[in-house]
Formats: sequence, C-alpha cells, structure tokens
Amino acid sequence: MPPVPKPKSPKQKRTKPDGGGPFANRTLLLAIGGAAVVAVILVVASLVLSGGDDNGGATTGPTSGATTLVDGIPQEGTVLGDPAATVTLLTYEDIQCPVCRRYTEAGFPTIVDEYVRTGKVKVDFRGLEFLGDDSTKALKVVLAAAKQDRAWQLIELLYANQGRENSGWVSDGLIRELAGRIDGLDVDTMLADAETPAIKEEIDRVASEAADRRVQGTPWFYVQIGDAEPYEVQPTSLEGPAFQPILDDALRG
Repeated sequence: MPPVPKPKSPKQKRTKPDGGGPFANRTLLLAIGGAAVVAVILVVASLVLSGGDDNGGATTGPTSGATTLVDGIPQEGTVLGDPAATVTLLTYEDIQCPVCRRYTEAGFPTIVDEYVRTGKVKVDFRGLEFLGDDSTKALKVVLAAAKQDRAWQLIELLYANQGRENSGWVSDGLIRELAGRIDGLDVDTMLADAETPAIKEEIDRVASEAADRRVQGTPWFYVQIGDAEPYEVQPTSLEGPAFQPILDDALRG
C-alpha cells in the first residue's frame, strides 16, 4: 500500500466535524448505538500504514519498546502535559490499530518534544475499543493505569509490542511484563481496577462522545483551546510536521 502523503501545504486550517478529511477511510467506520461501539472493519484501510505484513508491521517480542519518550512529563489520568497548558490535543485511538501505532512512531514524538515537554500543549488519550477483544483488554488496563497517572508509559509499551489484530496478543503475561517495567505502577491494583464498573463506564462515555463528535476512525484528532468547544483537525499526514501548523494555530488562539 502507498505511504501516507507528505503535507501539501504549510498551513492546516481548522475544520468543522463534517466527517471528511484525508484519513476518512483509513481504518474503520463507526456506528454507535447508545454507549456501545459497533465497528465495520475496513481491512485494506487497516493496512495502509502497516506495509501489509501479517503483523501489521508490529513488533512481536514481548520486551521491545521503552518508556523514555514521556518520562519526566506530568500526567493526570489520561492527560499528558503541564496542567497549565491552554491547548489540548484530543487523540481518539485504538491500542491495536496499526495506523495509531504508526502515528505514535511518526508524529507523536514531535508533538511531545516540541509542544508537550515544553509546556505548550497537553495531549488527552481518548481510547476506543472497536477492533475487538484485544482492544477492550488493552484499553481497560490503560485506563486503570491512568488512575495511577501511568497511562502514557503503558500506551507506549503496548504500541511498541502490538501484535496481529485479535490474535490474543494482549495476554495476561504481556500485560504483567510491560506494566512491571513502569516505575511507580502497582500492577495488581491496576489489574483489579481494570475490571471495575468505573472503567466500563469510562469506556462507554468516550464511545458516546466519539459518536457525538462523528469520529469515523482512528487515529482521529480534535483540538481544544481553554474551555472552548473542541474542534476537529485533519492533519495532512501522520508525520510530525503535519501537526505543527495545527498546534501553532491553536496556540495563537
């Protein structure tokens, strides 16, 4: 499959949530009834950025990846960054989506280094579970880790060790191994919290929010300035430079 195109213009405009954009068919289309997410999986789109290999370009080793990217950055729940930052990037993601993994490799490091670590922007992970059982299991433990302000380390490690969709790659052993590498994370408490009604309610709340905002696939992006209503943004690629005009525009207000 061809790679995601490079940015075609130096300026990224704000957009209304009209369901369009260059990645409208990149992963899934969502249909949401009540608070439950029902997905129609587009197999071709889910391979767009994976290179078409059997594992979606993913690493299969249980110990690959590192927790260095977000080290030293404040976290509160699912939010990464200085609480005083007035601009928030909302990212709708599914942990076993190969395109989301590509975003974390190609675009997220630039966002972290240039905007989050410098205190300009916060990033809020909005987890969805529409690809299947492994999505649900991964999302539960991420949200449980968020209760200990360690969600972003676990997100990073899960993406680095992403396996074939719905192959059972999110195993109990993998979760324990990866979570055990995160300083300050009580793994047993995380696993217990993952099965609580509060975590299920949070998953359903974000699913409903995604429906209201017409999120059509993952990754999908919104920007919020202060307490204003978030607005959809459509980067021209998943590379770091595509997010720079979006965030610079938001920082200018």
